[in-house]
Amino acid sequence: MERGKTKEHLYEVDLMRAFIILGVVCVHIFSFYNLFATPLSGTQAFFEGSLTALHFTRESFMYITGLVLFITYYRKQFKATEFWSKRFKLIFIPYVAFTLIYILFEGMYLKGFQWSVPYIGGTFLFSVLTGHQFYLYYLIISMQVYILFPAFVVFMRKTEKYHWWILAGSFVLEIAMMWWYKDYLQNLNITHFPAWLYWLIRYRDRNILTYQFWFISGAVLAIHYRQVRAFIENHGRLVVGVLIGSLVVLLAHYGLDRFVWKQDETMSVLVLQPIMIPYSFVVTMALMYAGIVWSKHRLKDRVRWFSAFIKTAAAASFGIFLVHPMLLHFAEIAVYALHTTAIERWALLPITVALVYGLAMLIVRGISSVPVLSYIVGQKSDPPRWLTTMTQTASSRTP
Repeated sequence: MERGKTKEHLYEVDLMRAFIILGVVCVHIFSFYNLFATPLSGTQAFFEGSLTALHFTRESFMYITGLVLFITYYRKQFKATEFWSKRFKLIFIPYVAFTLIYILFEGMYLKGFQWSVPYIGGTFLFSVLTGHQFYLYYLIISMQVYILFPAFVVFMRKTEKYHWWILAGSFVLEIAMMWWYKDYLQNLNITHFPAWLYWLIRYRDRNILTYQFWFISGAVLAIHYRQVRAFIENHGRLVVGVLIGSLVVLLAHYGLDRFVWKQDETMSVLVLQPIMIPYSFVVTMALMYAGIVWSKHRLKDRVRWFSAFIKTAAAASFGIFLVHPMLLHFAEIAVYALHTTAIERWALLPITVALVYGLAMLIVRGISSVPVLSYIVGQKSDPPRWLTTMTQTASSRTP
């Protein structure tokens, strides 16, 4: 196995990040607009079907995490402590910062919120331990990945002959877990369970084991990236065809769940269910194919504007994830204040998506340009010039 190769920038991943985070924004906005829909109406079916189709985003981001980490570190030697130091700066700082920001932000509108140190401190501690603020659970999962990653690299290096078997076994395990989650755990009364088991089941959506397939698939495909990339690039029509077929099957499955078997909305659009595993994987590979196609033409004049958008959106994607819930809150207030009709809400839907996505991107770019503060959106930055000058001056005076 070759070691020490320079990491090549994966432009296709930039496109994936830009559109996956757009999908995340759409999921949350569609969920809000669905609140206005009449139960079991065509409008509700549209939103629920759209939400089901967009529920690949969580898994796709986890796949990218595994892919990028393994492409970066698999073929070079690194120390676990240095890896943890580098990675946790860019995720634990945003996690703690936005936990507090969200709590204070909620204090602006939540009834019963107490502006006292014990209340805020207790809420902060509980939220940090559980990821119980908006969508910060994803960062808890990522931190688990970082903790286990050095050992996982060692395991994958020692099992190179069995990578595809490992991937297949991981896929079967994932399907089995999703079946267990949906058909058993989802409706299980856990109130009388021991505390450790209660919390483990309740917060299963932020346990790395729940998403093991996505990190393992990212790892395996990264290790064998040249072959995988060549296959996807050479079989573009097949990828698109399977994507269309998968979408049809998924929507048919939703229709059966909702209108034939009379499952409620929660169960029919559930993220953690078996059908979402193959579907999400197909969508992820389709996005990868789109990224590969774009990357080959990204410098051409006719797509320079699009390439600039992808570069900006990809760099800001993590920050957009953190910032957009607050913008969505203001968008919801505006829609309620306007006393909109059904037709007006249809017109506002794409506008809301564009505004939340675009404004979040601009805010993140602004934060990223500020030294030190940039760390709260996961962006490294050099210390302020005045601090560097002060440090250098102090060092020069030291005998």
